[in-house]
Amino acid sequence: MDFYQIISLVAVIAFVVLVIYAVVTLTQVRRTAEALEYLATLAAENVAKTQSTFDLLNNVSSLLDNTFYKALRLGVDIMNKYRSAVRK
Repeated sequence: MDFYQIISLVAVIAFVVLVIYAVVTLTQVRRTAEALEYLATLAAENVAKTQSTFDLLNNVSSLLDNTFYKALRLGVDIMNKYRSAVRK
């Protein structure tokens, strides 16, 4: 074997090793992408399931805020009328 044949053989072996590692790496990337897709689907389903609960909590919170401020305003109005009546 002369020098060029040895260099060609080394280059072919290096290329075969590179292809093997590329195939293994791409296979792992594909598996990881499938797992991420499954995880994203699962997370989206869980968010969709809890959306009605968050809407309910938001509505209750708004109702309580509105009721609290209306009651507070009514109490302040009553106290102001009482004070103005006592002053007269």
